[in-house]
Amino acid sequence: MQSLKNSIFLAFKNDYKLLFLLSLPALALCAFGLYQLNELTWATAPAALAVKLLCEFLFIGLLLSLAQICGLKNKGAVTLAAFLYYLTLTADFVLLWYFKERFGAKYLQTMEGGDYNFLTDWRVISYFVLLAAFCFFAVRKFFTASPRRTAAMRLGWCATGLLLFIFLPPLALLKAPHNFYAQYMLAPSPVYTARALLAKSPKAHIGTPSTQVQKLAESYGIWNAANTGVGKPYKRVILIAAESFSVKYLHRFNPKIPAEASREVDALMARYPSASLEHVTLSTLYGLSVIFTSHPFVKLAYENGYPDSFVRTLQQHGYRTAFLRGANEKYMDENILFHQAGFQEVIGRTYFETDPRYAPFINWWGLMDRKLFAYAAEYLQAHQNEPVFLTLLTVDTHVPLGRTDYAGETYREIDAPFYDTPTLPRAFARLGQDVQHFLQDLQARGLWDEDTLIILTGDHPAYPDTPTPALFSPHPARYDDLPFILLTKTPIQKPLDTDGLISQLDIAPTVLDLLNIQPPKAFFGHSLFADSPRTVFDIKEDYAVITTHRAKRIVPLNSKRAEDKTLLELLRTFPRS
Repeated sequence: MQSLKNSIFLAFKNDYKLLFLLSLPALALCAFGLYQLNELTWATAPAALAVKLLCEFLFIGLLLSLAQICGLKNKGAVTLAAFLYYLTLTADFVLLWYFKERFGAKYLQTMEGGDYNFLTDWRVISYFVLLAAFCFFAVRKFFTASPRRTAAMRLGWCATGLLLFIFLPPLALLKAPHNFYAQYMLAPSPVYTARALLAKSPKAHIGTPSTQVQKLAESYGIWNAANTGVGKPYKRVILIAAESFSVKYLHRFNPKIPAEASREVDALMARYPSASLEHVTLSTLYGLSVIFTSHPFVKLAYENGYPDSFVRTLQQHGYRTAFLRGANEKYMDENILFHQAGFQEVIGRTYFETDPRYAPFINWWGLMDRKLFAYAAEYLQAHQNEPVFLTLLTVDTHVPLGRTDYAGETYREIDAPFYDTPTLPRAFARLGQDVQHFLQDLQARGLWDEDTLIILTGDHPAYPDTPTPALFSPHPARYDDLPFILLTKTPIQKPLDTDGLISQLDIAPTVLDLLNIQPPKAFFGHSLFADSPRTVFDIKEDYAVITTHRAKRIVPLNSKRAEDKTLLELLRTFPRS
């Protein structure tokens, strides 16, 4: 035993202070992640943080040992390596802040075409300077070049400790679901990212489901969407998907929002059938794809040409289908993907840049919303003699602050804190005014009539509360719900379902119900006019959360457990009618 202690002591005596110090940022990441996942509790925090610290200590020790075995002794090189390592933690912090998920393969796709001007912001530069200073101090103060023999000994102990964590995970002893979330935050950021990138891609099953899968679908109440008789053949159907729109920006749900700020949208929700929908996705492509398909496994939906998009169904029923957006329509190949979803036209920033009427109103992410609405009205008027389904994706409310330059357009100003400078609350106040302006424009053109159906909702919620956290604290889970409003000239008499599990999955079957078009079998949702048992399926980067009124189940997408096999097959299936 004494020999064992001596071996461990000799392996770490030169570097334990450095390894401990370099492990602390990951401890902060773990605590923040548990907080974002609503799991920073007395049941999880002590165990998760203790195990995270030890795991990170061993992992950085393993990397340092490998570097020293290879002959790395230069403190500058070690400082640079530490700085690059912490960039992966930074990515995890940011994505947990914005999306409540960790860094993985899904979000690597969003890097192309993004706006990176924020990197020149003094606050961002200051953060990187502090990060570099921390690395410089830690390495300068505590790094000692170890002989290869000592480094090899340390490598062996670190590898042994990490293998024990893999095969005998202590956090698995926590009660579910705490055990899952604690272990979810355990992996070092580079390991988590590499594992996500190297993970085997799931394959869609398009066809007849197995008997076991069909029985499980019946138990969850899915794959049986039906019309309720509420619909009529509307000639114009307009879906407004407002960027990052969540109910926390409405006084109706959040009393800290001034009533004047959300006056227009609150009035619409009071007058027309409306609801608050649970979100099941956290980015634009994913949010729109869920809306189009009523299927939670978005990646499989768009990788397989959107097998059951209601947009394609509308096209097959004679509707002209067009997707309008202020941002670049080629972002993440969405021009190609949305064509596959059934849109005959996908029109965005690159088109508006060629039109002298709209080009002056393009800056930041793209064409300002007021002008996008103006173009939509023109488009509808040009095609007023044929059935049209139009989707508008706005952009002025994009995180982190919303549009800063409105090109001289005038808006009713809100006399309240946080509304006199660019912030998301101000951007959403102006969105409401733009929607009202759009409705007035349609009215003036004779397009707001009994044959027109307008749907106002969001593509996904906006998580970042800075720099206005005072407006959202405390932050109940319902604040991330999406508003959903049905606007028609002729009142819809049938009420919307008030089930607590209505979600984005219910939008596609609701649209088809309102048009008296039979929904496909593959829908996971139901019409919001139907009194049906509902289940919310929320597929994250590498796990799924399934919520019913009875229980919540969390399943890793790479689970090898027999009891998870049928459920994972269910999530991958697109049944045929």
